[in-house]
This record gives sequence, structure tokens and C-alpha cells, in this order.
Amino acid sequence: MAFTTEEIFSKLRVYLFPWGANEPDVASMIKFVKAAEDLGFDAVHVPWHFTMPKTKSFAEFGTRYLFDPMVLMPILARETSRIKIAFEFVVPALHPFVWAQYFASLDNASNGRALAVPVLGWWDEDYSVGMVDSKRRGKRMDEALDVMTKLWAGEAVESDGIWESAGLELNPRPVQQPFPMWIGGGEKSLDRSARFAEAFYPLFPTEQEVRDEMIPTLAAKSEKFGREKRLELAVVNYGMISEDEQWIKDWAIPRLIARTNGMTLDQALEKKDDPSIARPEERLMIGRPQDAAKRLAGLLDAGVDHLVMDFYLHGWEDSEFGLEHMTRFAKEVVPLAAQP
Repeated sequence: MAFTTEEIFSKLRVYLFPWGANEPDVASMIKFVKAAEDLGFDAVHVPWHFTMPKTKSFAEFGTRYLFDPMVLMPILARETSRIKIAFEFVVPALHPFVWAQYFASLDNASNGRALAVPVLGWWDEDYSVGMVDSKRRGKRMDEALDVMTKLWAGEAVESDGIWESAGLELNPRPVQQPFPMWIGGGEKSLDRSARFAEAFYPLFPTEQEVRDEMIPTLAAKSEKFGREKRLELAVVNYGMISEDEQWIKDWAIPRLIARTNGMTLDQALEKKDDPSIARPEERLMIGRPQDAAKRLAGLLDAGVDHLVMDFYLHGWEDSEFGLEHMTRFAKEVVPLAAQP
């Protein structure tokens, strides 16, 4: 199936990270998002934590700097005019009314460009700050999704559960009705995605996994929950574009191994030739523009509805590095992928 350049850009989104070794300031983050908008990307995604994780790959930053994403999102809304603004948040960590009100206000402030991306979470400090028993996080999430969707739609919340929510009402409600939501996670998140969301949002599958496993599973889940249209598939991928094959092999591959396998860089260097780990060469849009374009076209042809691209290693590199690879991707990879 052939896609036009415009159709491809309508499916492409980019990550912006409010953290990193270089402690990004507001001006650099605004610059990155404005560039993404000018290049034609459909949306920017900002992930959320209360604090920076101390796990292996995050520890490589050498800093726990984190600009509050809840402050950043309305700034991005004010500084842009077209690009959608998506916020990935650990929903069990706060009362669902807080999230519902935040997204309703953000959608109004952005003239209907907001998207909620709730995730279950994994980082202990997010749970401790939010006073979450990690063993009950799934129940907290399901109840929160039910409460939020009712509040956004103007429906009554009639009973309490884990939270006291009965009788709460929301005003203003979101501009977008129904308010769009994706749900990130693995297989255990499929049912709640089919019940509550527009899209299911896993990490970097291969073309074969998309075509043979994910699309049939999403179709079955959609039928199970009586959806009129199939639950969409939105996936994360990395983009690192260079004609320098040696640089890709010696610099990029070890860092991508570290990111996709949750390792330190030293550990990744030790395993850079290990075929038993997740291999960037098999899943990611890296290397020469024509190679990345082939993978992009293949994923879209396999049935991926949205691709959220990480151009600077989850914040290991700064947004200027991300801007360089995002620009090359937009100007060199997308036109090649659009060729019949």
C-alpha cells in the first residue's frame, strides 16, 4: 500500500523529554516542538514522572533534573498552533478528577489539540509520592479511566470505589468529544485499551509482529468489546539517520541497545554483538535514509496507525541532537517512504 507524504506525516509524532544530562530549559524545548510543527509532524508526546528514575539507563544522565511536565504542556499549547500535544502520565498516582480537570483545561487552552496517554507506571517513587500501593495499581487505573471518561463526557459518577468520586462534575469539559485517549503498555493493557481508548500503544514491534500478531489481536479485542472500528495501533520507534555506517555501528547501536534493553552503556558495549537481546537493527529506523524509509513504509503497510519517534535517546542526548535527526527524517526519510 502506498502512502503520500501528507498521509505519512499525519501518522508521525515525536517525543520531547523534559529531562536529561544537559538539563533542558524551556526555550530549547519550545524550539524543538516548533520545529516539529513546521516540519509537519502530527503531534508531540511528553512523558511524565514525579521524579527521575534511578534505574540503570536513567542513572547515565548523572542528574535528576526534571522540569514539571504539567507546567510544560500549557506552555507548548500557547507556543504552537497546529501540532497536537499528548501527555503520557501515570494515572494511578493522582485522583482521577485531577487528571480529568487537567486534560479538560489543556484541551480548552489548546483549542482541541490535547491527547491523554495514561500508563500503569513502573517507577517506585511515582507510587510513593502518589501514595500508591503498587499491588493495587491495576484496580486504581481501571477505576480512574472509568471516572475520567464519565467526567469528560458529562456523565454522572454514581458510586465511590478506591477514590471518593461520586457526585463530582467537571466544567469546562474538553473541546473534543469524545476526548481522545491512548493507553500504553503490554498485553495486560489490551482489554482496558479496547474498553476505554482509541489506540493501544506498545514499544517497537517488528513488521511481522504487527501484521501477524497485533492487528489480528486488536481486531478480536475490538469485536469483543463491541467497537464500531478497530482499536488503533500506535507504536514507539527510534530514529537516527546517518550515511556514516561506522558511526551507526560503533556509536549508535550500543546506545540503542542500552535504551531498548534497559542497560547501561558499558553493559551494552559488552553485548553489542549478542543476538539474544533486542537488536536495534531488526526493529528501529536507523542508518541510511533509504533503510529507515523501508522500515517506515513496512510498518505502515503492516497496519501501524501511528508512530511516535524518539530522535534523541530518551534524553541521553540533547534536543539539538534530536532536532538534527528529526529534520533529516522529515526531509530525507519520509519522501523516500512515500515513493511507490
